[in-house]
Amino acid sequence: MEITRPARPEAIPEIVEFVCSYAREMAFGEKKIGDIRLAVEETLGNILRFACPQGTEGINVTCDANDMGALIVNIVDSGVPFNMLVLSAFPEAVGATGKGDVPPTKALKRAVKDIEYRRDGDRKTNILAWVVWK
Repeated sequence: MEITRPARPEAIPEIVEFVCSYAREMAFGEKKIGDIRLAVEETLGNILRFACPQGTEGINVTCDANDMGALIVNIVDSGVPFNMLVLSAFPEAVGATGKGDVPPTKALKRAVKDIEYRRDGDRKTNILAWVVWK
């Protein structure tokens, strides 16, 4: 399943519901879905603030299930290079963003144990890949 929306605040609720609905279809419990909801909201807020501040960029989210029952989520944005995992772990690197503060990742790290960031230089996209276990 896939959804693509402009990188704007009004797109956040629809993207969040898309991911949560997929998790619900996979029979995740409501508590875990609540944690996923907070993680998606936090992640999208960081992307809009740090990677896609102009609102002209796009966000693409795909959801899938692996063979062992985990939810696979890929969040791809067309913004400037931005790795929220590094910036939250190494606050001294925040000066590189020009924003002067650390992006929050507490909800993300609580809900998702397997997180990977990569930059696709050819496509000029940021990719945040999650594996969420029940």
